[in-house]
Amino acid sequence: MFSNKEIIFRSGGRAKVFNISSRLQMFLVVLLIIVGSWSAYSYYMYNKSDQIISFKDRELDETRDAYVDLMTDFVAIHRNISSMFTLIDEGQMQDELNISRYKQQAQVVEEKIRKIADEQEWLKPEELEEKTTLRDALLQRDRAVSERNELLAKIEILEENIKSLEETEMEILNRVGKLSEKEMTKIKEAVSTINKSIKKQNKYFNPLANSKKDSAGGAYVPDVPVVNNARLNQKLQEVFAQIDDVSYYREVMKSVPIGKPVWSYWLSSSFGHRSDPFNKKSATHKGVDLASNKGNKVKTMAKGKVTRSSWNGGYGNMVEIDHGNGFKTKYAHLNKAYVKKGAYVNPGDTIGEVGSTGRSTGPHLHYEILYNGTPVDPMAFIKAQL
Repeated sequence: MFSNKEIIFRSGGRAKVFNISSRLQMFLVVLLIIVGSWSAYSYYMYNKSDQIISFKDRELDETRDAYVDLMTDFVAIHRNISSMFTLIDEGQMQDELNISRYKQQAQVVEEKIRKIADEQEWLKPEELEEKTTLRDALLQRDRAVSERNELLAKIEILEENIKSLEETEMEILNRVGKLSEKEMTKIKEAVSTINKSIKKQNKYFNPLANSKKDSAGGAYVPDVPVVNNARLNQKLQEVFAQIDDVSYYREVMKSVPIGKPVWSYWLSSSFGHRSDPFNKKSATHKGVDLASNKGNKVKTMAKGKVTRSSWNGGYGNMVEIDHGNGFKTKYAHLNKAYVKKGAYVNPGDTIGEVGSTGRSTGPHLHYEILYNGTPVDPMAFIKAQL
């Protein structure tokens, strides 16, 4: 059946021969079978689809007709009910026949609704409830996704704000650290200045060794908050340690009489050896004489306790203050003393007035500073700055 075949074409006295192999014949037969099968299947599906569409169209028409009938009955009942209430309002209904008729019509409409619901699958209560539940679940899912996206966006914004705040905090800490370092340098320079005078008396003032803090020990661990940012946390530790050091030194330096006790003065006699103003003989001067106008206010430059406020021979009216840390100050030749023995004073408090009492040639303040009982040059303390 599928042996090799030849097809001969003759035209214009010439003949052409075409050979058809067995394989080509089998391929053509299979192709014809496939095309025929596809055509038959397409024809069948077309007819079947047409039948399905026709059936659904009839169902749709029936549903529409039932809906129209239902709406017609509903309108009629609505009109009858309106008429019934009108009759009730007018007092013309006195029997129950009309009410029974309306009930029957309502039952007919209810039966039609039930029948339509039973016949149409899309109106079944179970499927309706299932679809409603599914729809609610999808809405909940969409809402949850939306809220999650909003939260993620807010978290991203918060993270950016936190980074910005951390950078700002780092900048603030750097500035605070620089200010603390500047303050510490200023204090150390003041200590270095007064030590130039103290060292001449073979003594040395160490703020750490001479503080009045309670005796205690152990490594210093600043009480600072811990943050997750390692760089910021390290900076916090450093700055808090600097602030603690500055606070400690400031507290110690409150007991060191740095500054001038009289706002306006000129140095009339310096510290050390001098010629006595009365007998012109060589003498030792334990302080400095700060000439000033009588009545000018005299202030203490450090906190402390008044240990003397009375007449003291050649010193005249004199006030003596113990500042602690080994420091004492004496204010002599006062015109008037404002403080009494036992009183506590703070830096800047007025303790008296410039005068010329006792062994004095004119209005001035004799100012002495003692460190551990040894007089030191007050001018180093007056020139030092905090």
